[in-house]
Amino acid sequence: MAQNNLARNLTDQPQPYVSRPDQAQVKRVSISKALKLSSFEKLLIVCGSAVLTVLMLVVVSSKIALSNSQHELQHLDNQIVTVRTSNTNLKQQIGELQSSTRLDKIAHKSGMSLLNANIRNVTK
Repeated sequence: MAQNNLARNLTDQPQPYVSRPDQAQVKRVSISKALKLSSFEKLLIVCGSAVLTVLMLVVVSSKIALSNSQHELQHLDNQIVTVRTSNTNLKQQIGELQSSTRLDKIAHKSGMSLLNANIRNVTK
């Protein structure tokens, strides 16, 4: 079989020169850990931080305003319930004062008599 030149003879190639550290000077490269930021990037960071701070303050103040509004709404609801209860009690008292039996008792105490011919019913 014929060789198809897939393998090369590495012994014919020249070996690269490897120097030892004691023979050559070793160059030390310092790698800076911090990235240098341009003035535009610094401005973006400052503006972004300011916007974020303002948005946080707006969220907190809106939550406080919402809490105050809910407290005021609850107070108003309590007042409405109190007024409705008072109105119901007053309507019941009006009904009791306007009852015909009460009016008859007052009329008899005053010496008045009830004549059916003189009674006229008026409704609202």
